[in-house]
Amino acid sequence: EDMAKVFPGDERAKQGIESSKAAVAWLAATTRYQVGPLTDLNTKSHEYGLAFDGRQGAYEELLFSSTREGGIGKRQDGWTGQQFADIYTTKRLNSDGSARGGKKPKGGASKVDPTAARAQKFSAPELLPETINTMDHEGSPAFDGKRRNLYFTRCMDVKRAQLGCAIYVTRRAGQTWQDPTPVVLTSDSSRSVGHPSINAEETLLYFAGDLQGAVGGKDLWVATYDKRRRTWSNPVNLGALINTKGDELFPFIHDDGFLYFSSDGLPGMGGFDLFRVAVGEDGLPTGEPENLKSPLNSSGDDFNIILRPGGLRDGYFVTNREGGTGGDDIWTIYEVPLKYGLRGTLKSEKDQAPLANATVKISGSDGFTATVMTDKLGKFELVDEKLIADVNYSFAFEKKKFLNGGAKANTIGLNLDNFVFVENENVFRHTMDIAATMAPIEYPVILPELYFALAKWDLTDKSRAALDTVYRTLVLNPNIVIELRSHTDYRDADDKNQALSQKRADTCVKYLISKGIDPARLVSLGMGETQPFEIPQNYKGLGKELFPAATVLSEANIRKMPASQQETANQINRRTDFRVIRDDYTPPVDTAALAEEMGEMAKNAEPAKPVKGEMYTVGDKESFATVCRNANVGITDLRKLNGGLRGVRLQPGMILKVTPNGDYADFDSKHRQVNLGETWKTLAKDLGVKEKVLRELNPEWVKVEPPVGTYIRTK
Repeated sequence: EDMAKVFPGDERAKQGIESSKAAVAWLAATTRYQVGPLTDLNTKSHEYGLAFDGRQGAYEELLFSSTREGGIGKRQDGWTGQQFADIYTTKRLNSDGSARGGKKPKGGASKVDPTAARAQKFSAPELLPETINTMDHEGSPAFDGKRRNLYFTRCMDVKRAQLGCAIYVTRRAGQTWQDPTPVVLTSDSSRSVGHPSINAEETLLYFAGDLQGAVGGKDLWVATYDKRRRTWSNPVNLGALINTKGDELFPFIHDDGFLYFSSDGLPGMGGFDLFRVAVGEDGLPTGEPENLKSPLNSSGDDFNIILRPGGLRDGYFVTNREGGTGGDDIWTIYEVPLKYGLRGTLKSEKDQAPLANATVKISGSDGFTATVMTDKLGKFELVDEKLIADVNYSFAFEKKKFLNGGAKANTIGLNLDNFVFVENENVFRHTMDIAATMAPIEYPVILPELYFALAKWDLTDKSRAALDTVYRTLVLNPNIVIELRSHTDYRDADDKNQALSQKRADTCVKYLISKGIDPARLVSLGMGETQPFEIPQNYKGLGKELFPAATVLSEANIRKMPASQQETANQINRRTDFRVIRDDYTPPVDTAALAEEMGEMAKNAEPAKPVKGEMYTVGDKESFATVCRNANVGITDLRKLNGGLRGVRLQPGMILKVTPNGDYADFDSKHRQVNLGETWKTLAKDLGVKEKVLRELNPEWVKVEPPVGTYIRTK
């Protein structure tokens, strides 16, 4: 800010202020990333220049550069006072020091190791042979997609960070390496290039360099492979969105569609920061670079990131921040996974008692299904790897003598604040909480919004919405028959109230029938003023703040109330409720409609696809009975499938058809059964091919005549 006051037009001052504010926010934010020093490999010297080594698809071996003592380059760098860098290889070990596997699983993404940002053990580093390592600087290795061609940077008496260097390539041949050759990227020998990274298709080579046309010091470039000339050509600058007046180094192209790199010119936390930018098929950026923030970045230099497949989840980078061994150190990266769970409590709507041994069926909009039971406290929970983000979940509750219930929850639009870090599992977990109730079938269910005007029985929009909840209950519980009851207040004569309540109940039933409910499942009952409402425990309806639990809204009690409460009490009495009177309803079968539907299905049904025909290879000393038993086929079917088998004696190696009604069309198009009296000569003549060709197609019988009954290849 002081600099901005002195030099108000200097963009660097504005950038510095923005970077400082952003850094404070990034440091304070909760993050999923864990980082830690790789103490097995770090020394007081510099370690950097990372690449995955080993066979294609494995990620348990590393190449890295180091200026440690014991290298091939014995001279000291005039800039750092350390020895020249060499390239080393090392293998990751299990915690007990044993060897690990490293084959990439099917599906492309490697399985993330939950110890990735914790202590990792590696074997003692070994120098690559002197074919690669020389008395000069060697560093920043990068393999092609097949892990055959190794690209690396070689610098002649030049400090690594200043790049006065060239890119070389060598090819692995078993346990040895071919002599490296320079990769020509510019005709100007005074220019320096380094830090290669090749995409999986081996069509693009990213590198850092000070080629003509650079935006600043060291820029990032991409070259295209010319298959015809077998050379890398036409380097293109990645542009001013990426390259700055500072330096951009250590590009790493990843399978997630991002190019990762380091810059000391883009807004960051100090020194070199790690960034990434999406790139298109041509290798060029398609958007603006994204700072990887804390804890991947710090106030020190952070650079040279490499990642296992699957995105910014698991890998390594280099930093000189505090907490390391000294100089530039290798650190690990691990993205703590997000996990999901659910827990809930199921209670009785009548008295809030917990419901034990209820069935909870869970289904997700992604196709997930699971079933759990409630415990004696009415609680249920589920932690499952298949519970994932951005899914709507539905819960169906079932228990005898209770109406089926339901609830909903989702994992949509959550941020990290919605998760809790579980330290002993090293995961962030979000737990969906469900609190639900079920109504006992003998317990009248009041429809809180279904009220009628005085002396009226017309349905309002609110009344229809309330009856829609009854409709859903009937759909959810297809075996119940309900009694829908309408009540009045005490005003007017008893007989008029009885008639009015019956009209109201009839109106409700007619509405449900219009929605498609079978009339046999509905009984309308006008209660008149015969059953005043009694305020239950935990009452949450109209007048809940006026009347304590157990208050009976009888005529005698209402007349004692203030006038303002009397009208509310009378309105509560003008209620509609329903109760289950049977739970054994079975829908009648419409035989005519069923027959019509079955006929339509038969007419539109696709012809059944024939079963693929299987073949059986006769073993040593096997009889027809043995073949039938092993192939689970009857002797009659076996004979029908294989031309009757008259005069056939089984021999080891013969093949027979064993699938009744099986589809052998493809097999028959390429095979021919040998009949009694046929030889190679007669078969060849019949098929119109040379005898030698036919024998070569059937090497198992090439030295003998084919046995009668077997099948020979014709193509």
